[in-house]
Amino acid sequence: MDFPAAPPAAINPLWYAVFCDPEPLPANAPLRNRALSRVLRALLRPGFRHVYAMRRLHCGAGWLLFNPHSACIDVLEFAGDAFARQVFAEAGAGRCRVVAVATRRPAAWVPRLSATCVSAVAHLLGVPSRPWTTPRALYRQLQQQEVSMGSVFSPPKPDTKAADAAARQAKEEAAALEARNQARLRTLKAGQSGRSLLAYDGTGEAGVKTTLGAG
Repeated sequence: MDFPAAPPAAINPLWYAVFCDPEPLPANAPLRNRALSRVLRALLRPGFRHVYAMRRLHCGAGWLLFNPHSACIDVLEFAGDAFARQVFAEAGAGRCRVVAVATRRPAAWVPRLSATCVSAVAHLLGVPSRPWTTPRALYRQLQQQEVSMGSVFSPPKPDTKAADAAARQAKEEAAALEARNQARLRTLKAGQSGRSLLAYDGTGEAGVKTTLGAG
């Protein structure tokens, strides 16, 4: 059976490796899961007890999550930027750490002898790891090839609706005021009294005071 060729390295995506602590287990979790959790909490450094990865979808309309667990791997899509913004907000608050890494394509076979979150993410990114590599060790390793994140999200467009509406209203009021003044000036020129009939705005006279026909 012929398999399709692997995608070229040129489209290898930029992944964001996220280092954090896993969610607490529920009270009814299996005994072996709770035992494993206690061991990991005792051996691993706080803030580096779990690692997962995410990247922007090629269509740019959402994010892909790669989250390895002890029993399975979750591969999920999230529409929009809400999920990613939450992750980066957590990182900004110091509750997790994020490293941007471009995937590599090793030339030779890389054996993975353990089914851990570290080995799964390392295999995803194409970086070496050992069965005893901890999330903290992987974090320090990825820092050496970290890619500048720059602006992960496009800067939000400023909301100028209110300012635009106010500017339009001011322009319309100024035009209406000018039209009234021009009408009054035409009336004065037609022989009305010399008293100024120019309209005033809220701050003072809107036009140049002109007195015509004063005796």
